[in-house]
Amino acid sequence: MARPRFPIRLLATAILILGAAGASWWFMRPGRGIDCNRLAPLTILATLAAFLMSICFRQMARHKDKSQRWFLTVCLLVAAATLFSDFRYVRRYREICDAVQQQFRH
Repeated sequence: MARPRFPIRLLATAILILGAAGASWWFMRPGRGIDCNRLAPLTILATLAAFLMSICFRQMARHKDKSQRWFLTVCLLVAAATLFSDFRYVRRYREICDAVQQQFRH
C-alpha cells in the first residue's frame, strides 16, 4: 500500500480550520440588525483560530515535504483570515452593543 500523501494530522488540522472559518462566516452573516449575542462566540472563534495558527506553525517544523508545507501555509492563511475578520467584526460592533446595554441598565 502506498503511504498517504498527507498525514491524518494535517487533514485534521485543515478540517478544524475550515470548521472555524465556516462557523465564523455563519455568525457574521448579514441579518436584519446587529445581534450582540454573536460577539462572544466570535471572540471564542478568534481565539480558536489563533490556537490553530500555532498548531500550523508547530506542524511546519515536523513536516519537511514541500507539498505539505504549502498545504500548511494555505491552512495558516485561512486561520489568519478568520482571526482577522472575527477581530474586525467584534471591534466594529462592541461599542454599539455596549451602548445599548448601558441604555437598558439606566
